[in-house]
Amino acid sequence: MFKIMNNIAMCSIFLLSSVAASAADENPNRDDRFTTKFVYESRVTIDKERVTVGQSKYGERGIVWITGGEFAGPSMKGKIIPGGGDWQLGRPDGSRELDAKYALKTDDGFVILVQNKVTISPEPTKEDPNNRYARSVLSFEAPIGSPYEWMNKSVFLGTLDRADNYNENPAVIIRVWQLL
Repeated sequence: MFKIMNNIAMCSIFLLSSVAASAADENPNRDDRFTTKFVYESRVTIDKERVTVGQSKYGERGIVWITGGEFAGPSMKGKIIPGGGDWQLGRPDGSRELDAKYALKTDDGFVILVQNKVTISPEPTKEDPNNRYARSVLSFEAPIGSPYEWMNKSVFLGTLDRADNYNENPAVIIRVWQLL
């Protein structure tokens, strides 16, 4: 019995050391740790009149209403349903936190709820004094059994930019990637 227990212990030690050795070979900080897949680009139109709540205990609060728009990607396209909003916080450090909630309606008739949490920080450079960091994490709520059910089961990353003609037709461009 002792011999069997000793053999099991030796096998366990060998297996654990093999797993540890293979894990140590992989650099956790390597550049190819994550891969992404492009999902869609949207042009989200917004109401230029921002509702200002004012200073709160966290910073300056405001709301930008979403008035519509469109989105398209390799396997989906459709419209932004008017009526969503972008709840914003102007932080004391000059950065902004956005929490947008709105809905997509695909061309094949499915409604997908979106929550887009964005961090925007000024990062001026000599070449571009208006340069800024604007990145987001998105989550989706798609109907079970729909062709978009896969969106319920992944992490998504995004970017946010003002549309070229923002002053004449206020809109933002949101690009979304699935983290694989």
